[in-house]
Amino acid sequence: CVVHGFCGMWGLWATGIFCTDKNVQYAAYPNVNEACGRGEQFGVQIVGSLCIVVWTVGTAGLLFLGIHSTIGMRVDESVERAGLDVSEHGLQDTKDPLHHQQAGQPAVLSPAQMVTAPGQSAEQGAGGPK
Repeated sequence: CVVHGFCGMWGLWATGIFCTDKNVQYAAYPNVNEACGRGEQFGVQIVGSLCIVVWTVGTAGLLFLGIHSTIGMRVDESVERAGLDVSEHGLQDTKDPLHHQQAGQPAVLSPAQMVTAPGQSAEQGAGGPK
């Protein structure tokens, strides 16, 4: 929301702020008016951005309400405590290279260690034992 929403909204508003009537005519729009000079175009852009915000909040709210009332937004507490890697993927021990670094071992996995086939751990990946 922060990047896409606010930057997109700034793009909408900037169109109204920096537009000129001459550029509107140069862009081959047939209307000849002074909407940019009077600030009318900026008002149109503000109304458009407010419509987008209302639509987004409304549809997202309905979607989240539907999910919450059917399958729920969260997993069970026991699954959350065990970790989603265990419940969803069957991984019993995930080795986080930044937190479980052993002496003399690199802090980051190599690309060969990251590539895995279904059912393989990172150590059994493309570069490791099979």
